[in-house]
Amino acid sequence: MSSVFTDHEKARIRHHLGYPQVSAISTMIGGVPMAIEPSFMLEGAMDRVMPEAADITREKIATLDTIERQMVGDLELLAVSKIEEITINPDEMKALRVQYDYWADALANDFRVMRNPYDFRTGGGGVVNVRVNH
Repeated sequence: MSSVFTDHEKARIRHHLGYPQVSAISTMIGGVPMAIEPSFMLEGAMDRVMPEAADITREKIATLDTIERQMVGDLELLAVSKIEEITINPDEMKALRVQYDYWADALANDFRVMRNPYDFRTGGGGVVNVRVNH
């Protein structure tokens, strides 16, 4: 099935949704299983996007790229609170993170998938709460 997205665009989508950049057959690393189970839903959805909807998704990718670049570009501001007459917003990184999460959720919504629950950036790591009956 052909896709409206390039391989580079698919890589950006995976990155922003927290999915690994590995092939489906790479399920073990050093004898430890990798959590890539949810990836198949995203991979299939990326190949089925309607061509007329692709630009909407590309705009979200661009927004997420911009937010991420700003977060990286402003890292040096974490070390200061004021520069001469300029006061640094101490909540900027938190606000950027809120915006990033909003737009990543919007991107996930385009594909009707969840952001990767194993994404360490969002506190994931594969921990699942399971009810145990005694």
